[in-house]
Amino acid sequence: MGHWRLDDGTGAGVADEKRSYLDTPGYTAFLGVVAFWAAASSGNAPYVRVLAGVSAAAAALHLGFVFRRARDRRSTAGR
Repeated sequence: MGHWRLDDGTGAGVADEKRSYLDTPGYTAFLGVVAFWAAASSGNAPYVRVLAGVSAAAAALHLGFVFRRARDRRSTAGR
């Protein structure tokens, strides 16, 4: 429970491995939104807002790398 099959589209036996939903782009996006919300909230202390802003930026950067890597895999698989 809480695990999805990992398939990178290459058919190299990776589908037999499992990964947690915590390692998915959707969950990373959720964490980024929550961190951005905490950074924008005026009810939090300044140090919490700064750390939440850094966390939101890190989540956005990580998502960019994930989507870029997926795009590169698709382009090499189509050749």
